[in-house]
Amino acid sequence: MRPKCLAAVVCGSFALTAHAQSSVTLYGRIDNGVLYESGLPAGRLFSASSGDWGCSWFGLRGVEELGGGSRAIFNLEGQLDTMTGASEGALFGRHATVGLDNDRFGTFRLGNLGAGELSQDSWPVDPQMMQRYSIETLVRARNWANASNGFEYQTPSWGGFALKGQYDLTNNTSWNSASSATGQGRSDGIEMRYQFANGGARVIYDEVRGANGAFDDVYAHSRSLLAAGSYAIGAVRMYAGYQHLSAPSATDASVGQAAGAQPAGVSVPTRVDHEWLGAAWSVTAAAGITAAIYHANANHGNGSATLYTLGGMYDLSKRTFLYAELGYLHNSATSNIGLSDGPYGSNHYDPATNTASNSNPDYGHGQAGAFMGIMTSF
Repeated sequence: MRPKCLAAVVCGSFALTAHAQSSVTLYGRIDNGVLYESGLPAGRLFSASSGDWGCSWFGLRGVEELGGGSRAIFNLEGQLDTMTGASEGALFGRHATVGLDNDRFGTFRLGNLGAGELSQDSWPVDPQMMQRYSIETLVRARNWANASNGFEYQTPSWGGFALKGQYDLTNNTSWNSASSATGQGRSDGIEMRYQFANGGARVIYDEVRGANGAFDDVYAHSRSLLAAGSYAIGAVRMYAGYQHLSAPSATDASVGQAAGAQPAGVSVPTRVDHEWLGAAWSVTAAAGITAAIYHANANHGNGSATLYTLGGMYDLSKRTFLYAELGYLHNSATSNIGLSDGPYGSNHYDPATNTASNSNPDYGHGQAGAFMGIMTSF
């Protein structure tokens, strides 16, 4: 759509909704910076990068007052690579929902829940707030699951306690497996959270099935149980958490792993245990420092990995801040988790061409990285 046409549509929408005692809000954020990582199969990388602290996005939120404490609501949101200007995924791949909200009875949403899948609600209990090196790194982005064709209900807060539940359909005659249109197996989950004066805790259980309806990849199509919390003592907030992943149907074929490509005695994992500890220190009203250690163990000989992180932020205003983070990932002899969310399995590095199929390090090798940038929101 050309800019003049888009402006006419937006202005027309505002005029109509204002008459109906409603509102439409245009919002977004842009995150750009630079990144350096070593230990990659083909060497070192220095690059311009979008979304290292958090994804860049734009969206529309709408509210229509229905009376009696009830509202009709909608949310459309898309993700961008703001280094190239390209859309990442579908136009409104992050959110495309409509629903009802009531002061007493809570909120119901229907549509593409997208990045609202429950696993992504783990960011408030992550000391690094789901930056590039954070709670999602050692589980190869399992905490960034997405879901479409969904229903969601969230209760109001009852003395700081609240519940949220989700259910996502496959739109297929087979209840658990995907249709050719969606490619998504059935997923569902429930979240319980409790907030109090100095802290909070949450428990999240979610299931994400593969296209065949099975839990066949512990890092992508699995059951996840997460329990974590935080507590503030003065200017320092402490964090601790635990996550268990299970995919009993995982095989070499289901994760696209060729037989014999792994170290001797190693086969595809069906369980992962993930723990973390960290702290965030508000040094001044504008400056903060974050530090965290994450550790994960995978079964079937896949070993363990430990991630050490140190980050900092400085607010330039209420809407704009600078950020930086350092990360070092140590792998045991049979582990090859990387900083860049590579898929499970060998990197298939070919020294003759200096190429690899993914960014995973060699087995038993580590990776170090650093990034810095600026985020602004509107």
